[in-house]
Parts: sequence; C-alpha cells; structure tokens
Amino acid sequence: MKVKTYDQSNLGKYSNKWLALDPASMKVIVSGNKVGDVLNRAKKEGIERPVLTRAPKNYGAYIGFGH
Repeated sequence: MKVKTYDQSNLGKYSNKWLALDPASMKVIVSGNKVGDVLNRAKKEGIERPVLTRAPKNYGAYIGFGH
C-alpha cells in the first residue's frame, strides 16, 4: 500500500480550530470554531467535499493516507 503524506507542520496557528482542507492539495481552505460553519464556508469556496479535521493544541506534522 502506498501512503501519501502531507507536511502540515505550519498548522500551529490553527490551534483548537476546525479546518477544512482541499482534498487535492491538503491546504487549509477555511478555519473556525464550529465544524458546521467551516463546512458551509468551504462549500462557498467551491470545495464540495473538504477534509475536515480539528487542529489540537499540539498538532502533528504529517497527515498520511493509504492508497
């Protein structure tokens, strides 16, 4: 199985926020305190199915997905 990783080490500024990531690039589209608001704003930005995650206080450096 191939695992694709994305460097997310710059997400510290989003501590304790919900994030909507572009599934193609894994870049942050929008952030906020409420997951519903983040999802709606991402859809307004044209991302119908964003990757939603919450950035904890000590966010890890990588997100990996198996292919």
